[in-house]
Amino acid sequence: MNKNKLILMVLIGIVLMVSIMVKSQVRFCIPERNAAMGEIPEPEKIALDFVAQKMSGPDFSIYTNYLDKESNRDTIATGKDILSESQGLILLYLLNRNQQVDFDSSLQWTMKNLILSNGIISWKMSKSGKKESTNALIDDLRLLRALILANEKWRDEAYLQSARKLSKTLLTYNTLESSLIDFYDERFQNKSNMITLSYIDLYTMKKMMPMDAEWKQVYDSSYEIINNGKIQGTGLYEYQYFQDQKSYSSKNENCLIQSVYTLLHLAEVGEYDREGLKWLWNEYEKHGKIYVSYSSETYEPVTDVESTALYALAARLFFLANEPQKSEKLLKESQRFQVLNEASDIYGSFGDEQDNTVYSFDNLQYLLSSSFIY
Repeated sequence: MNKNKLILMVLIGIVLMVSIMVKSQVRFCIPERNAAMGEIPEPEKIALDFVAQKMSGPDFSIYTNYLDKESNRDTIATGKDILSESQGLILLYLLNRNQQVDFDSSLQWTMKNLILSNGIISWKMSKSGKKESTNALIDDLRLLRALILANEKWRDEAYLQSARKLSKTLLTYNTLESSLIDFYDERFQNKSNMITLSYIDLYTMKKMMPMDAEWKQVYDSSYEIINNGKIQGTGLYEYQYFQDQKSYSSKNENCLIQSVYTLLHLAEVGEYDREGLKWLWNEYEKHGKIYVSYSSETYEPVTDVESTALYALAARLFFLANEPQKSEKLLKESQRFQVLNEASDIYGSFGDEQDNTVYSFDNLQYLLSSSFIY
């Protein structure tokens, strides 16, 4: 080997070592996309930085709130409680931004800390480390989706193996006569008897059908429940369906976030509720805003409360419906709630600067929608 080649090899070795050392010191990588796909918008960057630095525990375990408050009720998540919902959302975001190292860290934390002995995923782990004995179907399906898409993107059989295992678990514990149910309680070995319509993730079930034919019947029954649960003339859907009574249940107020989730789940499989989309956009144009609650009788807003998450979900919905201008306009509406005061403790977050209230759900939904649209 001549001297020049030896020097070149030494230099290459040094560069590789430095690269490895630098990467090992990065706690949370700010995602980058190919130049052809455009730069990540500044609102997303500063929101991500806030979530990573101030609402994240080890390995991207996402806290429920910025303020470390506690609740005396197990059914309410607060403070540094960690939800399977949040973990699924951050995984999908990291997947979209092609951050495999961070994705794997978050996935490993989730699998280690939230999986119950029968394989379902606890919906909440409290600050003390106590896991709730029940799961929430929508969150388990979200994690299943992340595993399937991770295998498709990065071609790692380990993701697929985990997906198959979780799929079998959900078919065992979260179905009743080939229909989905909201939760299973491991402690009392009890299945719920209803399904919340916004929990029905058609896309993930469709992805699982080639791997397990049992999902086909579950998908068909689930689609029928959604289709029959539509409130005609609106973009609203019934709240829940009771499997044993074969009937729907409504509340006095219809949570628009849940109905938009249902519209989104339909759009993800190419089923566009055009009437619902038109109604939603008309509501936005009529009021200049969209509100979180509507009367189940008059279908008019019953509050003046808005939501970052609602705008972000609606933006994602119109993006999938191939209406990019409406999509971007709605995402910009959510940016009205971003704290841009650099002196604030919650700078970059979507929250209330007056009392420092910040919810992970709002911030993660914005990040996820931004990663789709831009």
